[in-house]
Amino acid sequence: MTKCLITGATSGIGLETAKALAKCGHELILVSRSEKKLSTLSAELRDHYKSIIHTYTCDLSLMSQTNKVCDDIKSEHESIDILINNAGGIFMDYQLTEEGLEKTFALNHMSYFVVTNSLLRNIKHKIINVASEAHRNITISEDFNNPNKYNGWFQYKRSKLANIYFTYRLNNILLEKNSNITVNCLHPGVVNTNIANNNSNLIYKAISSVIKFFSISSIEGAQTTIYLANDDSSNFISGRYFIKSKPTKSSKISYDEEAALNLWSVSENIWKSV
Repeated sequence: MTKCLITGATSGIGLETAKALAKCGHELILVSRSEKKLSTLSAELRDHYKSIIHTYTCDLSLMSQTNKVCDDIKSEHESIDILINNAGGIFMDYQLTEEGLEKTFALNHMSYFVVTNSLLRNIKHKIINVASEAHRNITISEDFNNPNKYNGWFQYKRSKLANIYFTYRLNNILLEKNSNITVNCLHPGVVNTNIANNNSNLIYKAISSVIKFFSISSIEGAQTTIYLANDDSSNFISGRYFIKSKPTKSSKISYDEEAALNLWSVSENIWKSV
């Protein structure tokens, strides 16, 4: 039985991914900040699919909590076949976490970095990172926390570019180690989820409502993640960016190895500072 870990598993793409993988008979490790939603979802999956479900409550925007939950997972699961980094959000108003990090960067990028590196020795087969076509037409600087330069949409775009840099850099590291683990990232589509529902910005809410009118469902948005988790043909593909279950080119700047290396170094220093 394949064991899959999904972050952000109780809503949107993560929820539909969990349902689909449970239906396929996978054992699931589900991580979410809502204990109530985890309890409801795990009961549903057990009732419908007789699934083996393990749940962990964690605010993944906080590295201290993420470190703790990863320690708990490692102590209880020696082997994890597939890691799906899915948790994410967009915060149009500038917000700092308790640890002093801008919240979009902390949740969308640092959670991927911390969870993956914490669990890497336990992961056996695949790492799947949910990124976005929003990564195009943006660059990343080290000035993640400057409120005077903050734009919520641009920060979200940077975080999605960070997901791709992280994927490509990790793939190079795994290749250097002759690892059999594959790592890929994907664009789920423009999905009608609650990713932006925690924003007070009225202009953004109006724009978001229009976008959602033309967007696809969470079930449709989860299909590429499900494909990468389930399809045997993806077992030998690594370091790629997928759209509609097919590898494609990400933005030109996303292949900048120096930028990816620099982001990795910055992220590692942030993680060590906790």
